[in-house]
Amino acid sequence: MAAPRGGARRLQLTLALLKPDAAAHPLVHEAVHAAILRHRFLIVRAKELRCGPEQSRRFYREHAGRFFYQRLVEFMASGPMWAYILAHENAVPLWRSLMGPTKVFRARHSDPDSIRGAYGLTDTRNTTHGSDSPASASREIAFFFPEFDEQRWYEQDEPRLRRGQLYYSAEERVHRVLRAEEAEVQSQGSAGHHCCPCPQQCPEWICSGSCVSSHRSESCCPQCC
Repeated sequence: MAAPRGGARRLQLTLALLKPDAAAHPLVHEAVHAAILRHRFLIVRAKELRCGPEQSRRFYREHAGRFFYQRLVEFMASGPMWAYILAHENAVPLWRSLMGPTKVFRARHSDPDSIRGAYGLTDTRNTTHGSDSPASASREIAFFFPEFDEQRWYEQDEPRLRRGQLYYSAEERVHRVLRAEEAEVQSQGSAGHHCCPCPQQCPEWICSGSCVSSHRSESCCPQCC
């Protein structure tokens, strides 16, 4: 799984939520996390959280008055969730495609390999949420990550991530920008690579930058190198 390269388009951000039904099952959570990495998303932020009823009502206020609104609010407040900020050239449409249709019955028949097709239970307990537009993504990211400065990220981190100056932190479960000295080593094509040490680690590691073209060994995962 290669990192974005220098010629890639500007990265787009989206919000992804793992709803309480998914967060309650570690195997489902791990499967969704692996799918995120497999589809070459960069995980900018990730955290576990719990919404109270009032916060859930505010998040879904556009649906107020609809028949499913109260049921949705109560469900979203029923247990812990995971919130992600994902980056990709086409983050919003790609994540929504990966999730599959909102209605689980339809997802199972038309997109059985999608997240909702594989793990969704009902139209409410359908595993994941994703922003439906870049504007919604900005608003929803600010809702769940008020400390995240999107403009600053685009100015400082996005160009370096797009050039492949990054590594994946398995402990934090996010991608991090390389420090200046690490980026310099990487640009020289030296041993400062981030290949997975064995195939069993995949997709928890990625190759980045010059490593992709300059380094290849039996110990590197073929999916990366």
